[in-house]
Amino acid sequence: MSFDDIQSIWDSQPLPEGPIDKDGLLQTVVDRDRAFSRISTITDMLMTGTLLFVAAMFLRDPLIQGHDRVLILPGLTCLCAAGFIWKWRIDRQRRQIGFDDSLIGWIDKSIDGLDDRITQMRNFLWWFACPHAFGLGIALVIVDESKRYLLYTVFVPAFLICIGLTYWQIRREIRLKLRPAKERLESLRARLDNGE
Repeated sequence: MSFDDIQSIWDSQPLPEGPIDKDGLLQTVVDRDRAFSRISTITDMLMTGTLLFVAAMFLRDPLIQGHDRVLILPGLTCLCAAGFIWKWRIDRQRRQIGFDDSLIGWIDKSIDGLDDRITQMRNFLWWFACPHAFGLGIALVIVDESKRYLLYTVFVPAFLICIGLTYWQIRREIRLKLRPAKERLESLRARLDNGE
């Protein structure tokens, strides 16, 4: 299920304007939070898997064939970034255990999850793109002259286009999906605090 599918489910279940059916609302919030958690898990695994794959590609020649040892640096950078993403995930899970199973607790947990996701998406370029850019920069220095044109005509433009499109998509998703969802939950939280 894509994030757009989950967002359409979220939008198709508007929060009530009159008196709140707390049991029905609790089930809706729990379902939305679980769907959002699945997407976060998939994203974390894909990012970690990609970083581990790229680290293996950087480390292959220096460790197996013994040449281009400078590629160990971007390989280790990718491993560190993958570890940092996994640590972020574990910290989020530990933090969310502290929320209780009440309606307010689930709303607070969902708001925390959205805050965490927004922060993670904003840091994407540091965690994900910088290790790749570091390796690409080193490759520009050590590659043979006969293959350097491939870096300039294929790899560098493709990398810049992918990162540019990713950055645009991240900003768009935060602006159009995550912030509005967070604002709806904060509005609901305020209504519940006021005793509605």
